Amino acid sequence: MPVTLWQPVATIVKMPTGTPTSSLRQRKKDATEKAIADAAWELFEARGYTNTSINDIAEAANVAPRTFFRYFPSKEAVAYPEFDAMSESIRKAFFARPADEPPLASLLASFDALAVMTEDEQRNQTRLALMKQERCPALADYFRKRMPEAVEAMVLERDGDRPDAQLRARLTSGIVGLVIQTSQELWKETGSAEPMQDVGHRCFSMVADLITF
Repeated sequence: MPVTLWQPVATIVKMPTGTPTSSLRQRKKDATEKAIADAAWELFEARGYTNTSINDIAEAANVAPRTFFRYFPSKEAVAYPEFDAMSESIRKAFFARPADEPPLASLLASFDALAVMTEDEQRNQTRLALMKQERCPALADYFRKRMPEAVEAMVLERDGDRPDAQLRARLTSGIVGLVIQTSQELWKETGSAEPMQDVGHRCFSMVADLITF
């Protein structure tokens, strides 16, 4: 039998990795996530955070409650839809700092990424107002819990080869948690005249002063 060197094109051409189908699927997911977040925030502004349920959000977004949980693990999470992007920005900035720099110094230099939380000024102001007016601990506690967890993971990853890495990571995350709590309380007590992220920077800088010998 003669050997043919020709093959149908379909058998030798590979599809590119980023196919239109996968892009369309991702766009649909992004659109659903945005619809849920937008619906939640419309309800938060109209009814308040406490008086809005996950079922209310799902109905307003025209999705099933189980679909809500595919995108957000809790009602608190949908109140901070930008948290993951902000956390990733802080992480990239943290690992761009010198590896031998003290963790708190690296974090202070990296926390400019918190500005991501103020890009949507109206939504940010609504969230801060809800925290102040409704005095809902879960809303404030979500950020106060998630950020120290992210910090502990970052420090442990960067300093993992040190014998005291676990302790360093826990102490750093504990200090960050204390700064967040103090910043939130001070911001509420002073009438929110100063942006809360500025209060946080000031408190963090004061911690550096307190431990400088």
